Amino acid sequence: MRLIYSGKTKDVYEDGPYLIFHFRDTILGRDGREDSGGNEVVGEKAGKGSVVLMQTEFFFKLLEKNGIRTHFVERIDDRKARFLKAERIPLEVIYRELAYGSFLRRYRDWVRPFQPLGIAEFTLKDDRLDDPLIAEDSVIALGIASRGEVEKMKETMGKVVGILRDFLSSKDLQLVDFKLEFGRLGGELLVIDELSGDTMRVAKGRRILTREELLGVIE
Repeated sequence: MRLIYSGKTKDVYEDGPYLIFHFRDTILGRDGREDSGGNEVVGEKAGKGSVVLMQTEFFFKLLEKNGIRTHFVERIDDRKARFLKAERIPLEVIYRELAYGSFLRRYRDWVRPFQPLGIAEFTLKDDRLDDPLIAEDSVIALGIASRGEVEKMKETMGKVVGILRDFLSSKDLQLVDFKLEFGRLGGELLVIDELSGDTMRVAKGRRILTREELLGVIE
């Protein structure tokens, strides 16, 4: 295996036609405080990488069961998993069921906490620019993705929203927001990277569940 990327929360190794993700215990946030929408490492929490991997395995298998193709192959151990090697599209597609986090900071007095939204946003995945919002026409004009791919990402996002909303409501929980990343493989778009408490917020009433509480829901 060859290390090809060392990020803030995981190391990625190349292994033939596969990628091996090693999930780390680092915590992301902003201004020194933990925040799943943040881009800076603010600390570590023992066992966090294992929790994120278990959640990613569960939710990717849930998507696959419902007809959404992902690049997840198998878990290797508590920290590592094997994934198909797809060409990553440098975008995050964020779905916001309710207003929370950076949406509140961005629009301040124009929005109230937990206000219903039901919208999807695209951000450019670039830490140097702090993952800025990007318009769909800009995505196409800059050659990041084709118009057909943008529409396919939005269509897939809509299906994933329904899958997650149904699962969480069966547990008397409320989907707040989450983000997806996409990659290309053999002419097909796949959901890639992860889907966990690091990339998704879930609420019980008006309280956001911790990463560990979310794990308890799926075990």
